Amino acid sequence: MLSNFELERRLRYFSLILFFSFIIKYNYLMLQIFYAPSLTALIIRNLFFAIFYLKFIEPLLISKKIRQRLFFMLFFFSFFFVANYWYNQYFGNFLSVSDIFSGEGTGDFSMYQVLFTQIFRFRDIVIILDMALLGLWGFNSLPDLKLTYDWGFCKKSLSRLPLKNTTAFALIFVLLLVQVVAGSYIMGGESPSELYQSGTSYLASVYGILPLYTIEAYSYFTREEEKPRPELKNVPYYRKQTQLSGIKTLPENTNVILIQVESLDAAIIDYRQQGKEVTPFLNQLKEQSYYFENFYAQKVNGSFDADLSTLTSLYPVNRSYVFRDIDLSAFLSLPLLLKEKNYQTLAFHNNDRNFFNRAEAYPDLGFDYFYSQRTFEEEIYPVPEDRGLGVNDYDFFNSAAEIIKEAEQREEPFFAYLISLTSHTPFNFYPKTAVEDFAEVNNNLVHNYFKSINFLDSSLENFVSKLEAAGVMENTLLVIYSDHESEIKTMEYESGRDFTLWRNVKIPYHIPLFIKHPQLENKFFEREGTTTDIAPTVLDLLGFKELPEQFVGRSLFLEQNDPILFLHETPHVLKDGQLFIKELDELIKVGHLTDQEKELSFSDQKIEELTEIINYMRDLFIINQGEIFREVE
Repeated sequence: MLSNFELERRLRYFSLILFFSFIIKYNYLMLQIFYAPSLTALIIRNLFFAIFYLKFIEPLLISKKIRQRLFFMLFFFSFFFVANYWYNQYFGNFLSVSDIFSGEGTGDFSMYQVLFTQIFRFRDIVIILDMALLGLWGFNSLPDLKLTYDWGFCKKSLSRLPLKNTTAFALIFVLLLVQVVAGSYIMGGESPSELYQSGTSYLASVYGILPLYTIEAYSYFTREEEKPRPELKNVPYYRKQTQLSGIKTLPENTNVILIQVESLDAAIIDYRQQGKEVTPFLNQLKEQSYYFENFYAQKVNGSFDADLSTLTSLYPVNRSYVFRDIDLSAFLSLPLLLKEKNYQTLAFHNNDRNFFNRAEAYPDLGFDYFYSQRTFEEEIYPVPEDRGLGVNDYDFFNSAAEIIKEAEQREEPFFAYLISLTSHTPFNFYPKTAVEDFAEVNNNLVHNYFKSINFLDSSLENFVSKLEAAGVMENTLLVIYSDHESEIKTMEYESGRDFTLWRNVKIPYHIPLFIKHPQLENKFFEREGTTTDIAPTVLDLLGFKELPEQFVGRSLFLEQNDPILFLHETPHVLKDGQLFIKELDELIKVGHLTDQEKELSFSDQKIEELTEIINYMRDLFIINQGEIFREVE
């Protein structure tokens, strides 16, 4: 049985742990996940928290019931923190209401495996250290502290400067008012709805995390059921730039095959595990193709960002589930432009056709046919349903080749867009008997990834071989790229490029890009590019003289490359291996490729041009909001 003196001393330790665990986590959220640009506003808010806690919360710790309620509140806040921390580690953004209710995974079993194999690190246990200390030392179980005097730091240590409740409330109110006014001034005096449209980091910086989630929840649950149709107006600066090179080298009516591979890293190309190639076919294809060594994926929401950026030459925007929320019929796209040239337009995917709402989006984007999971059967490599994901890639590509061969027999040229699936995280959906063994690999995640990609490699080899044997490839442009990296970070293998960073930002996804045609000789390109540039590059090769006003990308055959945007909540900018984030009207350098550090500056005009693109993309894609945002729209 603890004496009152011992109990009081322990409660003081509890008070310090409780306060600092909240303050540390809150400030980490604001600075590292929400990227709050105003330190002034954050410092004032911390003063508010300190005064409020010392005056109104700490004195209540003498009550066992109050401590139990505070412990539950800390547990809930810690859960919220962990969810955002892990989500940020994987996606580079905060966990929004849209992500919670609109995100699509591959099944509960898969997501748990992803969490514990690719996201969770043992050091993350530190996050719940405060909860463990409070629990083990009896924060919830110690009896009430019975005292004849007021308890707490504010009551005892500051007794010479007594704060009455009315005075404390007045001080807290003034601090909040000053913080909001100062934050609003720094953010340009915009309204909450305007700040939300500009970027949630601005809203969180001025009003805090709870108001941000409140506004976002209201926005999400009051959005229109009918998809809005964006107005393609006020096209930004890039229309003044050259977007095509005029390189045209391919014959008229050249067929086009675009293959979007699941989780294919640039790092796995030419990779050898104890002398054994993981991707022998793609390694050989690289020596026969145009190959782009500094190519990056667009992924800020999910894999559908790759579809959108590739087909429409637009930048995807965080919190915008475009295929579900927006009427895409207003956009011109690669299949629509080729359809105007009398092309057949075919889309193929070995997953459920409704996944990411592709069944509704693809017709709007100009596809005549969409062949999905229900079209294909696993005849060569059947995979048990309990451990499969869609139709395996080998059977998928094998069947797709037959459909493409039939399309080639018609008078019209064809555009075929194929999305693979089997190499999806956690990389264990491949047929066990159909892959090379990499027994010397110790890490199970890496082992499965090598096997998945090896299976994908043999699937592509069979697909291309069948089309070559049928003569289809003699007049076909083949483009292969990836939707994103595998997100593997282990001692044995790491998917991403080696960046030196001094801020918590998402490293751009480094992916391969192959462009092959019998009339194109092998050549390696160092020019930076992204999936937004694929459509302009294909149209450049086919001899198009101009692009739609909506297209943001530029042909990869142009010598000068513009900065690449990644529209996370805080936009990232990549240029010549140097990584920046855009805060307010500034570009702040946050890192660089480890072997490519250089001084790089942007003119005010270039920053203004990038700002125009960012605002244009957000105006296009963040339009299905609730009534609170009508004034902004």
